[in-house]
Amino acid sequence: MKRLILSMAVLALAAAACKKNGAEKGFDPRSTFAGPYADTITLPLTITTDTELDPSILWVLDGKTYVTNGATLIVPEGTRVEAKKKSTNDSASALIITRGSQLFAVGNAQNPVVFTSHEANPASGDWGGIVLLGNAPLNRADATIEGINLPSVPAGVDINYGGGAAGQGDVNHKAGELQFVRIEYAGAAIATDNELNGLTCGGVGAGTVLDHIEVAYGNDDAFEFFGGTVNAKYLFALAPDDDAFDFDFGYRGHIQYAVSVLDPNETYSANPNGIESDNNGTGAADQPYTNPYISNMTVIGWSNAISGTLSAAHFRRHSLYDVRNSVFIGFPRGIRLESTPTINHASHFSHNIVHAFNASQVLDPVTAPFGAGIFTSTASNSNADVVLNNPFNLSSPDFRIVAGSNAATLGTDFTGLDGYPGFFTATSYRGAFDVVAAGNTNNWLAGWAKYDY
Repeated sequence: MKRLILSMAVLALAAAACKKNGAEKGFDPRSTFAGPYADTITLPLTITTDTELDPSILWVLDGKTYVTNGATLIVPEGTRVEAKKKSTNDSASALIITRGSQLFAVGNAQNPVVFTSHEANPASGDWGGIVLLGNAPLNRADATIEGINLPSVPAGVDINYGGGAAGQGDVNHKAGELQFVRIEYAGAAIATDNELNGLTCGGVGAGTVLDHIEVAYGNDDAFEFFGGTVNAKYLFALAPDDDAFDFDFGYRGHIQYAVSVLDPNETYSANPNGIESDNNGTGAADQPYTNPYISNMTVIGWSNAISGTLSAAHFRRHSLYDVRNSVFIGFPRGIRLESTPTINHASHFSHNIVHAFNASQVLDPVTAPFGAGIFTSTASNSNADVVLNNPFNLSSPDFRIVAGSNAATLGTDFTGLDGYPGFFTATSYRGAFDVVAAGNTNNWLAGWAKYDY
């Protein structure tokens, strides 16, 4: 292994003009390097100047790499970054983009950017994933991102996030762009409720671009949003050990076209939910309230009743929500609401399909209005009322819906949905994927996503 030397030719520096987007900072897309890697280089513990990685090099994280000092890290299409497993979780390898810095990891359907384990036999939790930090508003004062052992942080590196006092900050903050990216075998816990995830966003703003991102076989949550206003489309959570999508500390972003699925061959130690949402960990009614705006999400548990999971979606501790046109199947509980009626009645849950294995917990409890939804309970065939084409074949799944099914025919509702028109695109179907049909090429996972690990 060689330690990265910033002046070496294989490390292309970004354009000197230091402007705030990838093209202006020297982003030059390239094809995946087809042959053997020209070299293997370990990334430094801090990156303080604009840096572009060469996709013909295998890049290695050996501990935590912090992008700081306003620097931008550019990871072109087809680049592979592998993280070493460390002896303890508090020293886990990870990539952390601090406030004021940016990450441009932009692949395409043919050449995604891959962040994965460096182990010969990779496993869930081998490393700590990607952390984006920003100064978008929280419902609390600035916080230190969890999952990082503070004494190990290099001198002068700031791992706080948020824009100052509660509600303050830049709603349009930009942490960069992640497109067509896979994050594999991440998640590292220092202690209970002090973990890194696949992709962790702390105070990240709406200027950030997140789309076509897969988090596979992580040891904690796939996607976690601590406050902020960042939006995302085309997210894929494959077999996270805990929650697929986790919201906290006043997150108020928009998410469309997202799918999660569990692997029945895995043991889930953390009793995962599809969605877990809190206003904060104490249940305080601090404002701005956590309020994710979600449309066209598909959350999949098991085909038949199996222990080891909790709820398809769990909104608790004063969390608000607006969930439309989505599908939740295969969990013991369907939608669990654990807050005050005043808070729940300010929320919206409409035109969804919800299944639960336990009939008394399809909605638990029913304390808010539900519009034009389907709520069912069966101990087997959780897919009976949707119907997804082939959701439980993890070697080659197809999450699209079957023509004539409830998800295809019963209509949708975007009226009054924050972010529509604008961020949200109106659809005629419920769930993250359109109907299977001749000539239909709308499987947005095709080419770049991976299933069979």
